[in-house]
Amino acid sequence: MENNNEENIVKCAKEAGTEKVSGEKLGKILIVDDEKLFAFLLARLLRNRGYSASFVSNAEKALERIASDSYDLVIVDIKMDGKSGYEMMKEIKVIYGNDSPTFLVGTGTQFVLSTQEMSDLKIYKIIEKPFPRPSRLFKEIEAAIQNHLQK
Repeated sequence: MENNNEENIVKCAKEAGTEKVSGEKLGKILIVDDEKLFAFLLARLLRNRGYSASFVSNAEKALERIASDSYDLVIVDIKMDGKSGYEMMKEIKVIYGNDSPTFLVGTGTQFVLSTQEMSDLKIYKIIEKPFPRPSRLFKEIEAAIQNHLQK
């Protein structure tokens, strides 16, 4: 794991605190990232903020989860061992069509798609890793879920 990404997650954990949010869940999120510590901590932080969040470490496991459960948002790393996040999103689109979840893409490498392809794959936004300030990341997640729920 890159030190900057780990530092941002630790910073995020400190900013988010450990208070649990009670009441109805804000949305269901799956995190797909081969950086297991990052995925674990982000899922925990999101649960503390009131989301239902879980994580898997590769595209194959994500496809299994999505086949057995529905998600409002999938936060996906593009570059992973085995099947890439991009290949996974294309496969999900073929299988589920308009019923596929919305994606928030994280990438540490150059990754550019046309506006049409982003729309076709239901990609809300591509964010460069390491992820931005925690407050901005949470705003992007909230906006992506709202965008998904309005469609």
